Amino acid sequence: MYKRDARWVGRFYNPDSMSVSIQSLTQASAQLLRRAHQLATAIALEQLAEFNLTPIQFGMLIVLNERPGIDAKTLCQVLSLDRASLTGVLDRMEASGLVTREMDPYDRRARVLKLTFKGQEVFKQSSRQGVGTQLAILEALTPAEQARFMKLLSKLVDAQTQRWSKRNTQEK
Repeated sequence: MYKRDARWVGRFYNPDSMSVSIQSLTQASAQLLRRAHQLATAIALEQLAEFNLTPIQFGMLIVLNERPGIDAKTLCQVLSLDRASLTGVLDRMEASGLVTREMDPYDRRARVLKLTFKGQEVFKQSSRQGVGTQLAILEALTPAEQARFMKLLSKLVDAQTQRWSKRNTQEK
């Protein structure tokens, strides 16, 4: 278990009853991250609505544009998705004519993923909204705050990814 800073514990718990208050819940890191994710997703959906794309689908367009012929396992790693989630998203994108799954020319058992012509066009047209999404999410912060926030958020994600990776390795 992680050691808790006494100041953090004092803010989060009522020391008399050891119960968690609504105010402390709304200021808890997990709650704030969840709420920020909700809002960021809503902004992204609004920005990408005219292209009928979800944030995950837009992320896939970015990766497939930069790395045509990538395999599904690597795509999962790049996007931090599990295989089951990826399969559903790929099925929908393939049905929309945005991506294809082709036989790997070097390994006939494997499939590689590529954007179709339509997928390339949708990527080009939606890229401006993708950038707009990032700007809209961070617009309440000054440029210096944005840089600091992104640095801290990356540090947090990297540390927790490493923690979970070690934990999963130990469980095997």
